Amino acid sequence: MKVIWIIVLVLAVVAGWFVVLPAVAPDINEETVVRAAQVTAGDTLTSLNQSELALMMYDNAASTNATDTVILKKKGEMLIKCGRVSEAETVYQQVLSLNGNDPAALVRMGDSLCVKGNLTKAISYYDAALAVTPGDAKIWLKKGDAYLFMSHEETKQLQAAAKSLSTQPGSPDYQPASGMQIESMQSYQNAMTSYRKAMEIDPKLSMIVSARVLAATQNQVTSYQDLLNNF
Repeated sequence: MKVIWIIVLVLAVVAGWFVVLPAVAPDINEETVVRAAQVTAGDTLTSLNQSELALMMYDNAASTNATDTVILKKKGEMLIKCGRVSEAETVYQQVLSLNGNDPAALVRMGDSLCVKGNLTKAISYYDAALAVTPGDAKIWLKKGDAYLFMSHEETKQLQAAAKSLSTQPGSPDYQPASGMQIESMQSYQNAMTSYRKAMEIDPKLSMIVSARVLAATQNQVTSYQDLLNNF
């Protein structure tokens, strides 16, 4: 019921502006007012965790101005909250087609690629965002997370390779375990470098980084122990 009253209030404000605008701001048309009201309603609904309704408002606003990157990013955020990640990615690609250096869109593209497991491409988007805003500790943290997960995945591949005949010389898929281990260690070092940068910028992130590194280290030790048991 509270949400309905908020929407009614917004519509009442819009109706009032239709009366006032011709006198005070003749350059502003009705479409602009409706779009602004829809965005305001969307913002209010977002604060009330009404993601589906907020998305509807942002979608309607974006339909009348497909080049407004502010509205598009709001729509993208709501798509993510509604679990529609692929659609959000399309929206952020649209934002980047309008402004290739938009850090928020670059980061969100990196996030969606991380969810899909495309870590190398995700890191490239984080790097692009850091080229625009190098002092953003949260982006450095995300980059560290991506590298840490990459290290974990590479260790799992190394572990699986140790159990496979493909690690035997003469196999067409042969890859020395030592080379795969080096890749995993390099990804881990890259994660630590990104984490250090994040903590230099924002020391408050130290606790978060410490918890993640501890969990990853324990996992890494277990993986390497399993690996040794298979040789």
